[in-house]
Amino acid sequence: MLTAQPMPLSNLAKIAVKYTSGNECASDFVRELVPLMAYGNKHIEFDTQKAEPGEDESCHLLLSKVQAEAREAFTESGGAVTLNLKLYRYPLQVMQRILDVASEDDGSREEH
Repeated sequence: MLTAQPMPLSNLAKIAVKYTSGNECASDFVRELVPLMAYGNKHIEFDTQKAEPGEDESCHLLLSKVQAEAREAFTESGGAVTLNLKLYRYPLQVMQRILDVASEDDGSREEH
């Protein structure tokens, strides 16, 4: 069951999805879940583009400046994360991965 409760995505600045019309997972994600993610997150820019057959299908996440700076110390990509949409079977998997990326802390948490 999906709810219309806002999802806290303050660490994201932009979500750009590029997919072919034959990719049902990506099509369903854009049609059904992007509006849920946009609810309560007016600061996020959403962009969707159709890809040509054989072209890469991806979901590019641009992190907010603060999160990007914290992440640069730990990863080469810094403020961007790209998801290969061909690896996902269900739209909720894509949304969950975005939520995981958005909720990752800056890595300063101590391991116990």
